[in-house]
Amino acid sequence: MTWRMGGASALALLLALSAAAQAPTPPLPPPRPDRPPVQTDEARSEKPAPGEAPAEAKAPDADDPEAACLARLAELGLKFESRPPVQEKSCSIENPVLLSALADDVQVAPPSLMACPVAEQLSKWMKEAVAPEAERQFQSAPTKLLIGTSYQCRDQRNGEKLSEHAFGNGVDVMGFEFAKRAPLSIDSHPENSPEAAFQESVRKAACPIFTTVLGPGSDAAHGDHLHLDLRQRKGDYRICQ
Repeated sequence: MTWRMGGASALALLLALSAAAQAPTPPLPPPRPDRPPVQTDEARSEKPAPGEAPAEAKAPDADDPEAACLARLAELGLKFESRPPVQEKSCSIENPVLLSALADDVQVAPPSLMACPVAEQLSKWMKEAVAPEAERQFQSAPTKLLIGTSYQCRDQRNGEKLSEHAFGNGVDVMGFEFAKRAPLSIDSHPENSPEAAFQESVRKAACPIFTTVLGPGSDAAHGDHLHLDLRQRKGDYRICQ
């Protein structure tokens, strides 16, 4: 049997088919309680890759003292490189940094390897004592901290035990450079001179910050530098000479 359709009927049929094709896709039914919802592409892009920690987990762990110390150095504006742990004979540094500058672009010359806490205390000493005293005595900001020895695998000078330098736990400060005056070396300066007043002030200010401070007048071995370290002793005993 042959079917024939008028023009009006054909047009109505075509319009109906077109409307059906353009109709929106009906929404999916809600997921069954025993099945997780389908993830969108956006949700998948936010999910960390296998083996990758979430972003919030990558923040420094306050319970990890080594990571926390490195984070504080960065916050203070120090320039440094974190280095792998040092192990050389009986000498070692658990959390070493190669320090090249303190805050306000005070250079550390040469860049020196030390334990992270020593770098942090040097920054504290520079900010709270050295810079204010330099402005008071010389009307000039310090630009460079001159280091003689930082990490060095050796015994104490008396040979009784390992030096704090063997653990990156001490530095020898040889002097300072300034923006508006000549460099100053640690030495026995003329009494009542600005140089003597500056050196004595920064030496005394180092004593609450470091556990050992030795300089000119303490013994013959420390006549040309300030030895600063963080040696731990019973009862928080400190040496300041």
